[in-house]
Amino acid sequence: MKNLREFQLEIDINATKDQVWNLLLNKFGEVNLFNPELVGSHHTNGVSGEVGCERQCDINSRTSVHERITAVRGTDSFDIDVIKSGMPLMDKMRGTWDLKAIGQNKTKAVLTMRFNTKPAFLGFILKVIMKKMVFRMLIGLKYHLETGNLVTKENIKGIVKDYNNLEAKEAFAIISDMALA
Repeated sequence: MKNLREFQLEIDINATKDQVWNLLLNKFGEVNLFNPELVGSHHTNGVSGEVGCERQCDINSRTSVHERITAVRGTDSFDIDVIKSGMPLMDKMRGTWDLKAIGQNKTKAVLTMRFNTKPAFLGFILKVIMKKMVFRMLIGLKYHLETGNLVTKENIKGIVKDYNNLEAKEAFAIISDMALA
């Protein structure tokens, strides 16, 4: 995939690298647990957590995206290709997840997105939209791993607000604990 637009976003999660890896790779079909842009997702083909595993991500009742794991590098990173997109204007898309333990119970998750559009000039506009969607998904990933709670279109606005109020090393669990007090 040459000449693709690219961006990279990252987030620190208060969970072990194994916990993050398990959710992202081994529970590949369950991305709807933390991605607020989806109404559902499920495993469709292959062995979960292995190259060739596929999932369907439902954006709404009429639009879905089909993805496949195309490479796994140890327990540090893996690639996902969109193999069928119901999104207009999107031509090719690939994501690479990189995980790094940065403490005993802390992981840096980095997602690099590469894509192109037809027509190509719309890539700049879609890049802005996609960055916002990926940012919300990363916050959802952190929230879900730290609290165990589902992330949806309905609750993501409050989750993002809570995230913006967190100190650099705080976890969502702290907010949840404070809300119970």
